Amino acid sequence: MTAGLTDSIRGERVELRIGEGGFTVVRMADGVAVGEVHLSAAAGGLVIESLCIHEPHRSYGAGSEAARLLLDAAAAADFETVWAWAHPSLGLAAYFWIRMGLTPQHGAGPEGGIWYEWRRTAR
Repeated sequence: MTAGLTDSIRGERVELRIGEGGFTVVRMADGVAVGEVHLSAAAGGLVIESLCIHEPHRSYGAGSEAARLLLDAAAAADFETVWAWAHPSLGLAAYFWIRMGLTPQHGAGPEGGIWYEWRRTAR
């Protein structure tokens, strides 16, 4: 669900291009699809169901830039809140969402993971 977001969100190194249920993360230097972002709508906000950079393309900043672009686009589209979650077996995902400025929430997320929240008013 990407209602309210533009079809293409360009950054310095990656572009988010509209796709099925979210965006494809495309490296601008060579046009290679390096990952995907899957979204859904929630009351007053947007849920990042997953943000995954394909294994050989990790650790080059594509995920961080994709997350930042998505949060900026959500703010521009007047989404009040964005939620994401980290699976309990993925400690790096938990650290990632904190680094991106999301706040951990009380209570269990999907599969016992942790919910993270970003609020537009807090920016």
